[in-house]
Amino acid sequence: MSKGLKVFLSLAAAALLLGSVFGLVVTVGAEKPSQGEPRLEIKLHTREEIMTCAYKVYGDDQQGMWVAKTIIRNVGDVPARDFRIAYKIEGYTDWTSTEVYPLILPGQTVRDYCWPNLDDAKVKEISTKTPVELKMRYEHDGLDSPVEDTEKIYLLGKNDFTFTSLEEDDIFTFSDAFDNYPLLAAFVTPNEETVKSMANQISGGLETVISDQDAYTAFLRSFDILRQYGVRYIMEPSGFWTENQAQYVQYPHETILRASGTCLDLAICMAALMEAVGIRSYVALIPGHAIPVIQLPQSGELYAIESTFIDRDYVLSHYPGETSPEVTALECMDIAARQIKAAMEEGSYILIDIEKSWEQGVMPIW
Repeated sequence: MSKGLKVFLSLAAAALLLGSVFGLVVTVGAEKPSQGEPRLEIKLHTREEIMTCAYKVYGDDQQGMWVAKTIIRNVGDVPARDFRIAYKIEGYTDWTSTEVYPLILPGQTVRDYCWPNLDDAKVKEISTKTPVELKMRYEHDGLDSPVEDTEKIYLLGKNDFTFTSLEEDDIFTFSDAFDNYPLLAAFVTPNEETVKSMANQISGGLETVISDQDAYTAFLRSFDILRQYGVRYIMEPSGFWTENQAQYVQYPHETILRASGTCLDLAICMAALMEAVGIRSYVALIPGHAIPVIQLPQSGELYAIESTFIDRDYVLSHYPGETSPEVTALECMDIAARQIKAAMEEGSYILIDIEKSWEQGVMPIW
């Protein structure tokens, strides 16, 4: 074989090999899926109002009382990788711990929630409805910089209570109209100094934790002592800070120091006094009214009292003949029992278990 022929054959073989490799590379490259940017649809939803009387419950992810909810939908054909999201309530929280979603696949929907830990001292200073900005910030692989969205929400004053968070079209029963009722336990403050001072007067010489008779006696004493302090009943105001009915609710020390309160204020005050002496207490809600209730430690029997009748002048002027001129505590217990029985028969009765609400995180701020 001539030298020229050998050279030609070598070049041909090399060209054939190079062509095969190039063809392989082209083939592999053609099978690799094309990459693009993820397409996310992101919507921020917030509560319009936060009840600062029970602000701690909004930071508890076991309660379902989220402040904000973000819905993230991947509407594209490319996964979103390393999606990171955080929230901030301007002036009341820092950025929350960033939640990370490593992969959001095409067609997948993710729901993320904001459970803020509000600054204790600042919350206690809020006395009126206060607008604040809630910020949501997110980023993911492929974004040049984080994206923020902002919504205005309102922090209600520490005395402001909204009875329901449901829309009007969703309210069908008495319970629906008061679906926030467990949060009223935040107003029951047995450890506040004014409450403890009065509780000491009530419990003197009594073994309220172990004796049914002593617990019963303490309940009657609390009624009589509040009357001796000159506590009066005042009519409930019609407060509508939102589309839902709301009311200014006093803390027990405010009721004692002001010597006046609505039916709800008085029921909460008596509940706090009873809890302060170790007696399990409740607040019964019936249409247009609130009544304090205790549970005896041994038998477990429940007893209620008409706390608005602490105000003897009110009773004698508005309900002449309903009681004796003395308007005794025992008479007021009978009246409360009849009211509760009638409400139960109508199916319009809620019993707020104060201690159960505390166990579920609805704690007083005082």
